[in-house]
Amino acid sequence: MASHTNDTYGVLQKAVQQRDPDNFEEALSACFPMRNREGLCELLAEVLVADWHFRHEDVALAVQELKCACAVEALERRASSNPSYLEWDENHALARKCTWALADIGTDDAKQALERLSKSEILVVRGFAQKRIDNWLLETSRKGG
Repeated sequence: MASHTNDTYGVLQKAVQQRDPDNFEEALSACFPMRNREGLCELLAEVLVADWHFRHEDVALAVQELKCACAVEALERRASSNPSYLEWDENHALARKCTWALADIGTDDAKQALERLSKSEILVVRGFAQKRIDNWLLETSRKGG
């Protein structure tokens, strides 16, 4: 099992290095069962702000599930800016996922990122961030930090 996990991570790393959206999509799906793999959170944070692929929502979900504290800055950046293929989404679903991920990470840095996002020029993003701040204490069982 461990070698399969290492192979999966290696395929994911290679897809990121090559900026190969198709292989990245396949490798990302395979990495969801991985937990606490050294370097995985850092790689996901890097890919979250990259614009060469089309799986940002899945990356944000993986970051949320893994509670990747190193991804706070990437989540904040991505919540503030949709990739070009999602510019049509006036509901900013990706930003919503990013604010949930920040809330579930639960660190002081994550809360500070939400506070900055609550002042966003994008009205819906402000609302998503403020809701996570308002519910911070009610959602402590979800938090990683």
